[in-house]
Amino acid sequence: MSYVLGFDASTQSCSATLVNCTTYEVVGEISVNFGKELPQYEAPSGFIPGGVDGEVHSDPRMWLDALELVMKQAVSAQWPLSEVVGISGSGQQHGSVYLLENFSTVLAELNPHQSLTEQLSQTLSRSTSPIWMDSSTSQQCAEIAESVGGNDVVCSKTGSIMIERFTGSQIRKFAQQQSEAYEQTAYIHLVSSFFASVLAGQSAPIDAGDGAGMNLMNLAAEDWDVDMVSATANKLAEKLPSVAKPHTEVGRVSSYFVEKYGLNAQAKVYVWSGDNPCSLVGMGASTPGKMVISLG
Repeated sequence: MSYVLGFDASTQSCSATLVNCTTYEVVGEISVNFGKELPQYEAPSGFIPGGVDGEVHSDPRMWLDALELVMKQAVSAQWPLSEVVGISGSGQQHGSVYLLENFSTVLAELNPHQSLTEQLSQTLSRSTSPIWMDSSTSQQCAEIAESVGGNDVVCSKTGSIMIERFTGSQIRKFAQQQSEAYEQTAYIHLVSSFFASVLAGQSAPIDAGDGAGMNLMNLAAEDWDVDMVSATANKLAEKLPSVAKPHTEVGRVSSYFVEKYGLNAQAKVYVWSGDNPCSLVGMGASTPGKMVISLG
C-alpha cells in the first residue's frame, strides 16, 4: 500500500491530508490552528495584529512549529508515514520569507533532536513575513510601474497591474527600508517554496502558478522577467529561486522527517503551489473544459 501526503499552509492554519494511492480515498486529515494551538505567537487570526500603515505580517517560526505539530499528530494517529511515496502542498499566496546564505547548509544538516524553529530561526534575514493582506506598498507599486513604462506594460508581462500584496513591491519596500538586511538576504521564498524547502532539506524552486502572483514572472516565458526584476530591487535576480513547472520533483524528503517522524526515506517532495492554483484541482478544473472565477 502506498500513500501521498498533502499539506496546506493557509493564513490561519497548517493542515495535512493523507490519500491512498490505489483507492484515492482520503484516509486522514489533521489541522493545526495557529491562534488556538500556538498562542505564544500572539496571532489569533494567523497574523500579527496592529500593523502600521497597512502592514500585515506573520511569523515564519509559527509556521514551522505548526508543521511539527501536524507531524506529531500524524504519528499519534498512527498514519502509515513509512508508506508515503509523495509529498506536496499549497501555501497562502503572496507571502514571502527572507533567508540568509546559511539557509541551505542548515537545511541539509537538520538535527532531529532539535526543533525546526530552533535551527531555522538563525537563517532568517527578516524576522516576519509580509502576507497577502498587506497593503502598505502603494509607493513601491507606483515606482516599479513607472520604471518599466506603466501598468499596461506590467500587466502585459506579469498578467496583472502592480498590486500591493504581491511580492515584488514587498521586496522593494524591504530593500528600501531595511537595506542592510536585504543585502544579507540570499534567498527570497514564497510560503509554498519555503515549506517545500524545509521538507526536502534543500532550497526548492518556485512553482510557476504561485510565481505568477509576484509581479515578477513573465507569463509567456514562465520565468522571471528581466525588466520587472531589475526595476524591483538591486541584485534581486541572485536571490530568487528558479521557476519550475508544476509536479517538478525537488528531491527526497529530508532525513529530519525520516528520523523524527518515520516518513519513508524514499518519499519524493514535489514543488508546492499557491492556494488558488491548487483550488482549481479540487474543483475539477485541472484539465481543459472548465472555467473557474475567483471572487476573493
